[in-house]
Amino acid sequence: MQLPDDPVLRELLPEFLQTWQHDAVRILEAAQSHNEAELYRLGHTLKGTCLQFGLTELAELGIQLMECARTRAWDEVASLYEQILSGFRAVEQLLRNSAEKH
Repeated sequence: MQLPDDPVLRELLPEFLQTWQHDAVRILEAAQSHNEAELYRLGHTLKGTCLQFGLTELAELGIQLMECARTRAWDEVASLYEQILSGFRAVEQLLRNSAEKH
C-alpha cells in the first residue's frame, strides 16, 4: 500500500481514515440485518473514496463488499470488515512513518 503523492490528498487522508474507522461498524450492522442495499452502498462508497486516495487495495475490499451484498454472502462480511480495519491501520502507520521522515 502506498500514500497518495498529492499533498492535498495527504492532508485529507487522516480525516478520511478517522471517519471510516468510526463508521465501519455499519458494515457489520448491514450484514447482520441482511440489508443488501446498505451493504452495497457502503462497499461502493468505500471503493470510490479509496480510489480517490489511490488506496487500491482498500478499494478492492469495497468491491468485494458490493459482491457480498449482491450475492447475499453475509458470512464473508466479518472477514472483509477485519481486512478493511487492518488496511486503515496500515495506512495510518504509513502516514506516521512519512511524518517522521519530514
